[in-house]
Amino acid sequence: MTNSKDQVEKPVEEDTFHKEIAKLPPELKEKILSQEAKFKPLVDEIYKRAEGKIIGFYVTALIEMIEKRPTPNFDKLTLHFLYDDFEKPIQYFDPKILLQDSFDNFLVEKKLKDEYEQEYSEFNLKSDENIKFSGISISILRENCFDSIYDDLKSIGTSIVYKDERGFISALKTIDIHRNMLLQKFEKYVVVYAGAGSWLRGEKSNDFDVFIVIDDTDVKRMPRLQVKDQLTKIIWQMSREVAALTGIQIHIQVYLLTDFWDALKDAHPVMFTFLRDGVPFYDRGLYSAWKELLKLGKIKPSPEAIDMHMNVGTQLIDRAKKMLTDIVMNEIYYSVLNPSQAILMLKGYNPTTPKETIRMFKEVLMEKEKIVTAKDVEILEHSIKMFKKIEHDPSTQVSGTEVDKMLKDAEDYLKKIKKMFEEITDDRTKESIVSSYNELLTQIRTLPGYSEISEKDLLDTFNKDFVKSGKFPSFVKESMKSIIKAHKDYDTGKITVTEVNKVLKEMRLVLSEIKSYRDRVLLSESNKRKLTLVADNEKSLEMFAYGGEVYLFDLSKNMSYALSNDSFVSSDVTKESLVDDTKFEKLKLSSKLIDSAKKVLGCKELSL
Repeated sequence: MTNSKDQVEKPVEEDTFHKEIAKLPPELKEKILSQEAKFKPLVDEIYKRAEGKIIGFYVTALIEMIEKRPTPNFDKLTLHFLYDDFEKPIQYFDPKILLQDSFDNFLVEKKLKDEYEQEYSEFNLKSDENIKFSGISISILRENCFDSIYDDLKSIGTSIVYKDERGFISALKTIDIHRNMLLQKFEKYVVVYAGAGSWLRGEKSNDFDVFIVIDDTDVKRMPRLQVKDQLTKIIWQMSREVAALTGIQIHIQVYLLTDFWDALKDAHPVMFTFLRDGVPFYDRGLYSAWKELLKLGKIKPSPEAIDMHMNVGTQLIDRAKKMLTDIVMNEIYYSVLNPSQAILMLKGYNPTTPKETIRMFKEVLMEKEKIVTAKDVEILEHSIKMFKKIEHDPSTQVSGTEVDKMLKDAEDYLKKIKKMFEEITDDRTKESIVSSYNELLTQIRTLPGYSEISEKDLLDTFNKDFVKSGKFPSFVKESMKSIIKAHKDYDTGKITVTEVNKVLKEMRLVLSEIKSYRDRVLLSESNKRKLTLVADNEKSLEMFAYGGEVYLFDLSKNMSYALSNDSFVSSDVTKESLVDDTKFEKLKLSSKLIDSAKKVLGCKELSL
C-alpha cells in the first residue's frame, strides 16, 4: 500500500464558475458565492433526477434601469437550467415534472400575468425568493433561433456560467458576444451568422463551427476577394479577443454572398450541411429561405455540378495513387538513405552518393565490421531502386500493400541504425576521456619547471605543488581524483557515458585553472624581465631575454624579431609561447642592441 506521504497531490483545476467570478470585483464575487450556497442544493437535486440530460447551468442578474442606463442587480439572480431533449423534443420545460415530489422542498411557484393578460408561472427559490429558477431545453432554444427570437441567447451572453461539462453554454456565450461585436461594426453587410456541427445537438465537442455570409453585392471600391480577406482578418481578430475573455475559440468560415449562392448552385456538400444542420444566430431572412427551399427540394445540383462531383471522385483516386508514390519518393526513401549516410559519416567516411552508399554500407558495415545483415542491405537497395524507378518513370504506380511493407521494413531498419548510432556515439564519448586526459598532461607540462618531469611523477608532483598546497581552488582536488579514476575505469572498460560527461566537465574547469595560473605567472615574470620601449614616440615595443635568446616584439604590428649575429631578424615566436618563467633572464641594454632595434624597425629614436 502506498504511503500517503509518497503520493503527489495534483493541483485542482479551477472550474468554469470560479474562473468566471474571478473576473468580477471582490464585493460582487463574495455576494455571488454566498448566493451559490442557496441554489447549490437545487443543482445537486437536478443532477440526481436528470442524469445524462443536463447541458448545464448559468446565472444572470436582474437588469434594472438606473438613471436611464441598464444596470445589473446582483442581489436578484436567476439560475437558468439548460435541458438536453434533442432526441425527444418537449414543448415547454416544467420544473414540477422534473423535480416531482421534491419540488416543494426547493421552489415556490407564482402565477403572474403579462401585459397581454396572459397567465404564466414564475419559480423562486424557497430559501431566497430573490433567486429565480428558469429552465429551457435545447430544442426550444434552437427553435427560437429559427424564429429570430434571440432572448435566451442574449441571456447566455450576459451570464455567469455555473456548470458546463459539454462546453455548450460557454460556446453560446462566446458566439453572442462575438455576434454583437460584428453587428455593431458591419451590420449592414452581415446576411447570416449561424452555427453548425454536432455541438449544436448538445454533444461534447472542442470544435465550435460558425459560418458568416457577407453581402458583397454593393461593394464597388475594391475587388471582392480583397473584401473577403480583410473582413476575415477583422472577424477572426474579434473572435480571438472574445476567446481571451471566455476561454472558447470558435472556428469561423466567412463567405461572400455571391460565392455562397454559387456554391449552392453547384451543390457543394459543405453548404448543404450548413443549411440542413445549422442554427441561425442572426438572419436577415435569407437563411430561412434557403433552408425552406432545401426542405422542398428546390435547391438541386445542376448537370455541370453533377459532372464536377463525378470528376472529383476520379481526381481523388488519382491523387491517392500519387500520394502513395510520393510516400515512396520522399518519406520512405530519405528515412532509409539519410540515416545510412549518417552512420557512415560517424564511422569517418565522407558523405556519399546513393549508389556509393550501398557499396560502402555493404563493404564496411556488413562484410568488414559485420554489424548489419544482408537483409538490412536489401532494404536500403530496394528503397533506392524504387526511388530511381519512379524518378525515371513518373507514371509508375505503387500499391498500398507494397507501401505498407516498405514502411515496416524502414521502421525496423531505422531502429537498428539508431541503436548502432547510440553505441558508436557512446564509444566515441568514452574515447574522448583519453584525448582529454592527454591534453591535461600537456597543459600541466607548460607550468614552470614541469617540462622535464616524467609522466609517472607528473600528476603526483602537480597534486603536491598546486592542489594540496592550496594554490588552486579546493574543487580541483576532488576533480583530480575523479579524472584519475575515470582514466583507470576506461582502461578496465568499466566507465559509463554519464561518468565521462561528468569528468569532461570537471577537466575543463581544471584546465581553465591551469591556464589562468600559467598566464598570471607568465605576466608577472615577463613584467619583471621585459624592457618597454617607444620608437619615434609612436610605436610600443617590448624586449625579452629568454632561454639564451633576445626577442623584440612590435606590439603595434604584432610582429616579433630574434637577435642573430648582433642583428634582429623576423621570427615566428609569440609572447604566448614563452611559458617557462625559469627561462626569463636579465637583459642589459647596450648601444649595439639599440642600434640593431632601430635598424630592423626603421626608426630614428628609441627610448625607454
